[in-house]
Amino acid sequence: MDSDIHGQSLTYREIIRQQKGWHLALKALESRKENLQAIMEPFRDRTWVFSGCGTSFYLAQAAGALFEMLTGIRCRAIPASEILIFPELIFNKSDEYLLVPLSRSGTTTETVRAAQKARAEFHVPTFAISCNPQSPMSVESDLRLEFPFEPERSVVMTGSFTTMLLSVLHLGELLASRQTASSQMGQIGEVSQQVMEEYQGLMREIAADSSLEKFVFLGQGPFYGIANEAALKMQEMSLSTALSYHSLEYRHGPMSTADEHTLITILLCRGGNRYGGQLARDLKQLGAKILVFAGGDKGSAGIEADFLVRVPGDFGDLFNPMLYMPLLQLLAFHRAIEKNINPDQPKNLTAVVKLEI
Repeated sequence: MDSDIHGQSLTYREIIRQQKGWHLALKALESRKENLQAIMEPFRDRTWVFSGCGTSFYLAQAAGALFEMLTGIRCRAIPASEILIFPELIFNKSDEYLLVPLSRSGTTTETVRAAQKARAEFHVPTFAISCNPQSPMSVESDLRLEFPFEPERSVVMTGSFTTMLLSVLHLGELLASRQTASSQMGQIGEVSQQVMEEYQGLMREIAADSSLEKFVFLGQGPFYGIANEAALKMQEMSLSTALSYHSLEYRHGPMSTADEHTLITILLCRGGNRYGGQLARDLKQLGAKILVFAGGDKGSAGIEADFLVRVPGDFGDLFNPMLYMPLLQLLAFHRAIEKNINPDQPKNLTAVVKLEI
């Protein structure tokens, strides 16, 4: 590919611009915070079901976990197809629900149909979150979240994932009335930009290692959704073998495939630092190369890894997913370039999945 691919690539430009999008989205959401608090309050006692497809499902996993951590409201993350095919396993008569469909375009067939089914057959209200507030999904929903977003032209989702995740964090902060979280949210874009500038070279270095054939991403809690999305980005952009697991589940069978051709990325969280450190040591002994993402000096103390990304330690598990994700996107991008693959045109994929159903 052209040596100037970074300047030409839509995907690259959309990865590195996303922090500007966060600022614009937060500014708009903050201006409507009283209204947002008012419309969410009646649903405080319901189970919030976050749902989507592909990247948006992994967004649902991370967003649901973070929203529950912030608010204490019970959350679930469900693929939209499950609502279409096994709705009775999602919506039972003993509970009340709010469905939160997530979609970059707001036109993904399963997500739109799932929201329609939830409302029509189970009388579940919907709160749509999309980068396109005029989409069918948003317009048809009982509630919708609106924020400015420069449309992505690349097939793969990058800034749309993080911007929608940040919007959910903002909603959680409003319901929880956490001023500390609000202060951190205002700083997250600038800090993320600094982290990207500091570690992009490392992502390029790792991606250039031609001995690597398999990529594994591990995380717990909200970081499990981030691990899943990191693996998907590696698959989509670079057509590489990439898998993801809950961190400690990797011991229970999958680690039998770890060898010197495997890069294992461990996304540490505060409650799992001790477990993650031991896991890194054990997997390194199997010959795998280890990349660790950690929060601050304390979070990475004693970690044995080939590569270490250390983000500022005062953001914690609520905001570290926002700091980790852009670098994981860059890792996938640089791997694609190393393999002479155009990440703007992933094989067999389109920006929106529409089905005749």
